[in-house]
Amino acid sequence: MSVKKLKKIKSPGTDNIPAELIKTGGTALIKELHKLISAIWRKEELPNECKTSIIVPIYKKGDTSDCNN
Repeated sequence: MSVKKLKKIKSPGTDNIPAELIKTGGTALIKELHKLISAIWRKEELPNECKTSIIVPIYKKGDTSDCNN
């Protein structure tokens, strides 16, 4: 869902990976990203390469300024 919402023609983040590349990767890339994120979650340790990443929260319905959403 988040990959589909990525905007085209935007500057890449600190990883220098443009959104177009992630979107073009399709299901195969999404599955690999899921494996990576799941491994990070299980180990409860963030790799050094990810410590300068930009994390984009995905809100539920309601006020986006409310942390409970």
